[in-house]
Amino acid sequence: MINRRRFKQIEEIAEQLLQDTSSFVVPVPVELVAKGLGLQVFAHDFGPDISGVLIQNAGVATIGYNSKNSEKRIRFTIAHEIGHFVLGHQRDGMFVDNASKHFSIAFRDINSSTGELLQEREANAFAAALLMPKSLLVTYINKVGFDLSDEENLIVELANSFKVSTQAMAYRLANLGVLNSASS
Repeated sequence: MINRRRFKQIEEIAEQLLQDTSSFVVPVPVELVAKGLGLQVFAHDFGPDISGVLIQNAGVATIGYNSKNSEKRIRFTIAHEIGHFVLGHQRDGMFVDNASKHFSIAFRDINSSTGELLQEREANAFAAALLMPKSLLVTYINKVGFDLSDEENLIVELANSFKVSTQAMAYRLANLGVLNSASS
């Protein structure tokens, strides 16, 4: 589990990166953010089990994403890999991420006590903060004037606007308590 202080730090890092790369817009141009960091991004058919990779070699970092995934999945994968890069996660030159790692937040397994699981959780938190920054969510909800009592439609419309999955948006809104802060 990520403690509150680290969660807040990840949120701040993501927001600063968006400001530094002039990417504080809906939807966040995630490939532009990667480019602003000097990261190369490429598509590849990794097969059904791999969502993306981050390869760091001789001072050059490259993100690969699975070309067979949906646009929303690709955006989250790129943001997740940017998270590994920006947060300074270290592993022998390469991170290989499969779809189950991105959604293993609630489950504990043999790897739960390792730093690897914490790094995956942090990269997920970073991806959510990058693609769905709290301040943009609140501003967007207030600007568009959504019916806050119709949470299901709100989640679908926000997910489509921010180009993320409804699952990611629902988790993000619940995690931030944005609905409560937007209506007050």
